[in-house]
This record gives sequence, C-alpha cells and structure tokens, in this order.
Amino acid sequence: MRSRIIPTVPETVLSYNLGEKESLLEEAAASLNMKHTKIPSDKAGEPIGFLAGYGGFVSNGVSVTAEGECVIFSGISSKRLDALLKAMREKGLDDIPLKAVVTQHNQSRSVKWLLEELEKERKAIEEQKR
Repeated sequence: MRSRIIPTVPETVLSYNLGEKESLLEEAAASLNMKHTKIPSDKAGEPIGFLAGYGGFVSNGVSVTAEGECVIFSGISSKRLDALLKAMREKGLDDIPLKAVVTQHNQSRSVKWLLEELEKERKAIEEQKR
C-alpha cells in the first residue's frame, strides 16, 4: 500500500488596500487561529500563489498598484470560511465587496487581474438585479 502525502496549505487571509479595516480583519482571522497577510499596495502585480505562500511560485518583480480593496482566502474549508465571514460581519467588515478564494485558475494570476475580474463580476450581478 502506498501512502500519498498531500501538502496542506495553511489557512491564510490575504488583504489588499483595506486601510483602517486591516486591524479588524487581523483580529477576525486571529480569533479563528488563521494567518493574516497584508499585501503591500505596490505588489498587485505579483502572482497570488506567491503572495499566499504556495510552493513553486516566485516573485515576478512586477511593482504595480491597483484600485480597490479585497480579501483573498487561501486554504480555508467552506465551514471555516463561513465562521470567518461571520467573524468579519461581527467586526463590521461586511462592506468589503470584493472577496475571492485562491483556486487553481487564479493562483498564477496577479492581484490586479483578480481585482479587475471581481469588479467585472460585481457589475454584471448588479446589472442583472436591475
């Protein structure tokens, strides 16, 4: 019988451009023993996988900023994500419109790309509601 080693990704909450909300998000994450990583504003060109600490990803050295604020969840199960979102609501962080989960599709993309895609999706949803 062969055993298979599946590397685990630590539960991490990444944030970009949150300003004063940063400390509240850190408290929400800490209350669930999750790691919080603030993405520096000039690192929006870096791959999400690199910023989340995934093996095999390296910095591309692209220094660029992006508009908007977002939270990116990495390595968090749906049950734990529900608990985190509840903790965020309790801290008054339910007004952050752009949230994403690191996936196989987006881990090699930049934060700037992700923000643009999330904004497009948000606008499309708002149009459908009208």
